[in-house]
Amino acid sequence: MDNGSAADGTNAASSHRSRRRAQTTLDFTTGVVLFVFVLVAIFAFVAGTVQPFTTGDQEDIVAVNRVADGLGQDTLGDPDTPYTLDTDCTVAFFEGGSPPADCRFSDQPLDEQVGVTGSAFLNVTIRGNVSGSASPNELLCWDETAGELVEQGDTDCTAADVETLAVGDDAESGAQSSVTARRAVSINGTSVSLVVKLW
Repeated sequence: MDNGSAADGTNAASSHRSRRRAQTTLDFTTGVVLFVFVLVAIFAFVAGTVQPFTTGDQEDIVAVNRVADGLGQDTLGDPDTPYTLDTDCTVAFFEGGSPPADCRFSDQPLDEQVGVTGSAFLNVTIRGNVSGSASPNELLCWDETAGELVEQGDTDCTAADVETLAVGDDAESGAQSSVTARRAVSINGTSVSLVVKLW
């Protein structure tokens, strides 16, 4: 009886042991592949989440908005009256050369003035509708003789006493994608748009 019982116990233990198997190479390979796959997916997700805040268009959007705010709130006017541009300083800014003493900018190149250096192309214009025409986005000029804003289409902005309110790279030649910031400003009592384009 005891021998039979012992034999049954031995057979049961042996059967239980035979059902357990050691880890095979295939199990190990499958586990490593799954681990690596999950690790790569995590890195790809994190990189895709962080990337827009470090490079590419997001960087240009931040830069162009910073330039537009800087020009409209400080450089071309008085920080106490943001977005109200000083006429003499604004015209001098677009003319280039040495500005009047009371203006808040120097005679440095445009990209250095606004802190956008490197390979970026930059264009700043004053646009609006001062004649009641159908287009609200006309490039404006300053007529020194009349002391008023005029639209480029209505007058010859190349005349000696008329200054085109545009500075920087030729915006029409920018073949790459660009970002634009527009600020509603006032100059000489007229509401216009300060437009900054970066590409």
